[in-house]
Amino acid sequence: MKTSAIVFTMCALAACALSAADPYVGYIYPSGIQAGTTNRLVIGGQNLNRVKGLRFSGGGLSVLKIENVPGFPNPTGPQKKHLTKWLDGIAEGNLEEPPLPKDPHVDEWRSNAWWRVLGTLDAGQLSIVEFDLFTPKNPLQATPSLRQKLLVTVVADAAAKPVRGELSLYGPAGISAPRPFEITSAAHVAEPLYAPPHRPAPELPPVDVPAGGEVVLDGQIMPGSTDAFRLRLEKGRRYSFKATARELQPYVGDAVPGFFNASITLRDEKGEVVAFADDEMRFRPDPVMEFSPEADGVYRLEIHDVLYRGREDFVYSVAVAEGRAPDGATPEADGVVGPGEVVRKEIDIDRPGRMVLEVWARRLGSPLDAVMTLRRAPDGPALAHWDDVTNTVFIGTIPQTECDPRGEFDFKEAGRYIVEITDRTGHGGPDYFWRLDVRRPKPGFAVYSARSTLPLSRNNPLKVAFHVVRCDGFNGDVKLEFPYEVRGVGGVITSGVDVVTAQLYSKGPAVQAPRTATIFATAEIDGSVIRVPVMPCDEYEQAFAWKHLVPAEAFILTSQGGGPGKKPAGKPAAKPAAKPAAKPADKPAAKPEVKSEPKQEQAPKPDPKPEGNGK
Repeated sequence: MKTSAIVFTMCALAACALSAADPYVGYIYPSGIQAGTTNRLVIGGQNLNRVKGLRFSGGGLSVLKIENVPGFPNPTGPQKKHLTKWLDGIAEGNLEEPPLPKDPHVDEWRSNAWWRVLGTLDAGQLSIVEFDLFTPKNPLQATPSLRQKLLVTVVADAAAKPVRGELSLYGPAGISAPRPFEITSAAHVAEPLYAPPHRPAPELPPVDVPAGGEVVLDGQIMPGSTDAFRLRLEKGRRYSFKATARELQPYVGDAVPGFFNASITLRDEKGEVVAFADDEMRFRPDPVMEFSPEADGVYRLEIHDVLYRGREDFVYSVAVAEGRAPDGATPEADGVVGPGEVVRKEIDIDRPGRMVLEVWARRLGSPLDAVMTLRRAPDGPALAHWDDVTNTVFIGTIPQTECDPRGEFDFKEAGRYIVEITDRTGHGGPDYFWRLDVRRPKPGFAVYSARSTLPLSRNNPLKVAFHVVRCDGFNGDVKLEFPYEVRGVGGVITSGVDVVTAQLYSKGPAVQAPRTATIFATAEIDGSVIRVPVMPCDEYEQAFAWKHLVPAEAFILTSQGGGPGKKPAGKPAAKPAAKPAAKPADKPAAKPEVKSEPKQEQAPKPDPKPEGNGK
């Protein structure tokens, strides 16, 4: 994790969906663990001081220890020299603190819990101290939402199956929005620990890729840095390299383009580039590539941000495996679009009336930026033309789902018509698949929340926004139905309104462990009551501008008890007589809590075809 003077302008933005007191997790490093091993996670964020437990939806993960990293002040010049001398001595095997310098202001040196005991810290803790001490600080790059750190030691069960789940931290102050975390069967190799500029940078030994298996490389990208791993590869074997970066944090609010855009490069022993990937083979930003060596050797895999930005939440993993790169299965499609090609599909309309025509491409994983045209005959005039849709709310993590065109047309007569599909930019190929949906209008709706974790109190309201996406002419009221332990105020999205902020209170007992819940939405459509589950989401900002709702697996409730509330009217009760203070008994340190659950059933995926009644 080398640093440079390249300026990466940041704003002091926290996650907009979280209340001020909630723990906020900005990153988890590393982003996964091998089953049957123990590792210490570095979790950066905000409001982490009162965290007491961890919840992992995938199951098989236990917490051994939670430790707060003390905030580091700026040392004075003589104090920094003294700390540097001590750290250099530790690096050479001498743990003893050197004598204090003759500084008349030594009593004014700033205090830090770790600075006083450097000789007792382990390598990971020392790396954190040195990174803070020797990394130039730029106020423009300051990010309060990443300022605090926790060290969380976890163990993954040996019998745990590979799973990607959601990890949250919780405590008396609330619960954090979920972040992806993974248990793998493959071994993990972390990048070398940070070393200050005046010391040689450590280098890892070459990493072997097991025959028929894989290994996972973990790291963080800092401003201007390029991380590198040496891999021992063999002639005649095919290797795949799959980076995971944006998938770990789809949107960054205070950076352009609003996500970590990783690039990977493979070099041979002469330093020549033998393989390179920027984006995935379709259009997703995380790169994937394959390579078959022509000779045995130690190759160098490099990863960096394409704009050489970076900071601690630019976390990545790269899965290196023998075999072909994992490719998302191509869903059932009507066809593909070649470069510059206009594809024509005939449709039969059985009777006059309004019909909905909708292309599915980007939402299915296709890079096609579709344009759709309706004609009566191949050479006839265009009856209608559709391009991008206008979204009132952006849902999910797939880039630019608004590229899928959708429209309605009032057919005056039955018969055969032609729909033309092409790519707006003239691109095409075997991955540019598409599917056309032609149907009668089906009024309906879907509802999405702006946060998925609900730390509730009896007296103080938790304000949560709920967005409704209406479909095919439905414009009625939508009523929210909360679980029995939740009291909701303002839970009706009235006609003509797309979002409502409800106030939620706890009706259950205080201080309950995190638990899953379901919220429903109901509406009357054509005389029938339609009831659908609300999609739990968390709101994130992209590049200072766009708001996105990122789906979560489930709503997670915690009950935080009472709160200030309102005092009852009348004469205050007399204070009870004070009792003599009892001598406190020695209490053992509290063990961290862990809520590691079996894999929850997946919440319904965002579907632009909301529930409703068909005609």
